[in-house]
Amino acid sequence: FITSAMMSGCAAVIFFHWVAYKINGWKMSDELRDSLTSVAKLGALLYVVIMFFTTWKIISGISGQPAGKYEAIMSFLTGPYAVNFWVAEIAMGLVIPFLIIMAVKAKNIPAMALGSASSIIGIFFMRYDLIVIGQIVPGYHEYNIVDMPHLLPYSPTLHEYMVTIAGFTFCAALFMVGERMFRGHLSEDH
Repeated sequence: FITSAMMSGCAAVIFFHWVAYKINGWKMSDELRDSLTSVAKLGALLYVVIMFFTTWKIISGISGQPAGKYEAIMSFLTGPYAVNFWVAEIAMGLVIPFLIIMAVKAKNIPAMALGSASSIIGIFFMRYDLIVIGQIVPGYHEYNIVDMPHLLPYSPTLHEYMVTIAGFTFCAALFMVGERMFRGHLSEDH
């Protein structure tokens, strides 16, 4: 979990620095570019670590077919949530950002910002999938109760969509207001 939080932080630092400098029309100093390059390199390492952890989660969920966990993992690998897992969580959250960082050798800030945006979206789906996996397997699944569904259906309600969109909009609005009112990161001396 800490590794995932650090990976999220690296993506957020790169993306929001790039957005802030675009909003204000400023040019990044060489020191800041070097700092963002270091953050991207750390992010690349963390992407690899999370890829390993994800692979390990899949292997441990499949081998031995543990009750409940096997069904949940299979629903992500080949079942109804496979698109969420493979496209959003794996491709957008891990592979694309990692490949972009490697392709530009952590030097092209706009390209890394695009990869970071992809990563932030993928990280959202990682958390979404974490919630879904806890809700789709019935609590008494391991007892093989007659007429109990194999997996429970789940889809977000209108209210959940509204709360999520409102939260993202509120944070984006606060970020924009903060950039305009406080003029961003004028002092880079720490």
